[in-house]
Amino acid sequence: MLKFLPFVTPLVNMVEGVVDSCRVQVTPVEGSILYCDLVFGYAEHSGVYIGDGQIVHLNGQGKVEVVSPYEFVEGTTAINIYVSCRNKYAVGCDFTADRARQAIHDKRNYNVLLDNCHQFSAGCITGDFENSSNMLRLLKYECETYFRANIWRQWDIDLF
Repeated sequence: MLKFLPFVTPLVNMVEGVVDSCRVQVTPVEGSILYCDLVFGYAEHSGVYIGDGQIVHLNGQGKVEVVSPYEFVEGTTAINIYVSCRNKYAVGCDFTADRARQAIHDKRNYNVLLDNCHQFSAGCITGDFENSSNMLRLLKYECETYFRANIWRQWDIDLF
C-alpha cells in the first residue's frame, strides 16, 4: 500500500485546488507572500507581490526578476496562486515589498534545496537573505510570525 502513496499526492492536491477555487478568494496587498504548486504538490514556488499585478521571485537560474502572475505559474502544474492571509484578508508588509524591489536583477547561487525561492521570499520578510527557510513550511512560519498569517487563500485572478 505504501508504494502507491506518492501517486495519491497529485490527486489530493488537484482536488484541493478545485475546492479552493470555490472558497473565498482575495487580492494580494503589497508585500504579500505568494506560492503555487510547482510539481503536482511535490514542490512549490514562492514570491513577493509588489503591486500592479507584479511578483518578484527568484527563478531557477538564480536571477531575481519581476514577473506577471501568468509568468509566475508558467511551466508549473499550478491552477491557483495562494496568498498569505489573516482570516479573510490578504496580509503583507511594505518593507517586504521594498526588499523585493531592491533585489530585482540580483543574482544568487540558486540551489533547489539550499538557496531557493522560499529562502529569497523569507529574506524579503526578515531582511536576512541567508536564512534557513528553504522549504514552504518554513516560509509559512515566517509569514505567521511577521504578518500573523493564519491561512492561505486563492488569489482572485483568472490564470487561464
